[in-house]
Amino acid sequence: MSNFKYDVAVIGLGYVGLPLAIQATSSNLKVYGYDIDENKISNYNLGNSTIEDISDKELEASLEKGLFLSSDPKYLSESETIVISVPTPLTDYQPDLSYVKAAAETIAKNIIKNQIIILESTTYPGTTVEVLIPVIEEISNLKAGVDFFVGYSPERIDPGNDTWNFKNTPKVISGINDESLSKIENFYEQIIDSVVRVSGTKEAEMVKLLENTYRHVNIALINELAILCNMLEIDIWEVVNAAKTKPFGFESFRPGPGVGGHCIPVDPNYLSFKTRQIGKPVRFVELAQEINNSMPSYVVSRLLEKMNLLEKPFKNSNILILGVAYKKDIGDVRESPAIGIIENLFERGVNVKYYDPFVDSLLVNTKYVEKEDSFDNINNYDLVLVHTAHTDFENFDFSKVSVPIFDATGSDHFKNAERI
Repeated sequence: MSNFKYDVAVIGLGYVGLPLAIQATSSNLKVYGYDIDENKISNYNLGNSTIEDISDKELEASLEKGLFLSSDPKYLSESETIVISVPTPLTDYQPDLSYVKAAAETIAKNIIKNQIIILESTTYPGTTVEVLIPVIEEISNLKAGVDFFVGYSPERIDPGNDTWNFKNTPKVISGINDESLSKIENFYEQIIDSVVRVSGTKEAEMVKLLENTYRHVNIALINELAILCNMLEIDIWEVVNAAKTKPFGFESFRPGPGVGGHCIPVDPNYLSFKTRQIGKPVRFVELAQEINNSMPSYVVSRLLEKMNLLEKPFKNSNILILGVAYKKDIGDVRESPAIGIIENLFERGVNVKYYDPFVDSLLVNTKYVEKEDSFDNINNYDLVLVHTAHTDFENFDFSKVSVPIFDATGSDHFKNAERI
């Protein structure tokens, strides 16, 4: 029987932390959610979720069930397990672990013996042992693996995915020793359908980087082939659709305007950072980054080409962008290729508006992009760019659209569009 008031504390209540806290609460655990953002905590306590995959109703239900949210770290000492899910952004392509270090310092000032510390934030191999543990040990004078237990478990949140959610997605887990691993496994088995053990924290940290680097590199490959096929006057979509009929040895990837979100454009940089430290650059990763980062400019070049064929000036033209989120059916614009496309168009003197039922406002640099209120106005533009093929767009009758459409998504719905 645990002597702790809370079964788990979650540090960082964003895209990863809040779903974890909600799932743990629904699994009948006593949960304490901690975040330094007092405004966020206030909104959450009023039942206002800012995370798309968590509805206000789900949040309210969890609060009614006992989910406790606060910006006071003193309750960390009353929690048997502490999960760190803070941001790990890139600054000038360098990993910024300041939030992880700050969380470690906060834990160290409140830690008591026999607590379990789990890092979930995406990072480079070695962070748990080389960064997290030393900070906690130095401040607390406790010994990891003896006085408290530590492990790493990569998050696998996929926003907007109705099939694979927090509970049914297998959870990779690790610990710095057998006792840590056993305790971490016992914790996650209470809230996750299946767990996958790996031998150490570096292996677990590498799992997440492999998953997203694999996608990053293959997307870059198909993007480069799309550019090549356009030059050779070959329909890349016909090629892809035919190739994926092979029942073995081929996985289909789709070209697009670039990559976005909180994982694929970011995570491979952690791998590059670590390998450069040992004098072994990952050339595949860096080349993939170069190709995918160039795609917004390539899309703009295709739009310019289209306008030239129409014998219309690009400067002062009016372009509507359908969908600006980084993936369909969500409103998340983090690292969205649409931002780079719009920046480029603004620099060329193009008038840009966007239509996206999931995105209420869009800030590019210091300028808010004007939002088109009605799809009915689509014929008022010189050109339409489909950037994100939201399911909602399938309800629109594109046969009535008289202006040219350039589809950067390859969706089958836009029959009269020129595709990337």
